[in-house]
Amino acid sequence: MSDLYHSIYTKLEKIGVLEVRQYAVIENNPHVPLCIDRLSDDMFALSQNPVIEGVLVADPDIEIKVYHDQKRAEPLVYQDRLVRKIVYPRAGVVDLGVKNELMEFLDRWLTDLIEQGFIRNQ
Repeated sequence: MSDLYHSIYTKLEKIGVLEVRQYAVIENNPHVPLCIDRLSDDMFALSQNPVIEGVLVADPDIEIKVYHDQKRAEPLVYQDRLVRKIVYPRAGVVDLGVKNELMEFLDRWLTDLIEQGFIRNQ
């Protein structure tokens, strides 16, 4: 699992997420644009917002915490049009099943985004 933290951070760097100061959109036709929100110095939200049945939907939308000093990152919250998953449902509690699932999902999604050409300032 520890390698996934670093892998995710490295992929966020490659895409250009960590350079975003407030909000950015990476457009890459024919794919759905990637939206990047900087929520704080160490929190980002990534989403793709396809139109489904005439409605703009965040699918997926994931909040990520970064640890710049350690070059690591982890997902905290995931949602799509059907489900919402929280890694830390309350203070001092971690849902390891959700955490492991979201770590693998985020790492794979970031790999897919890079392979599709979602690189900022390219």
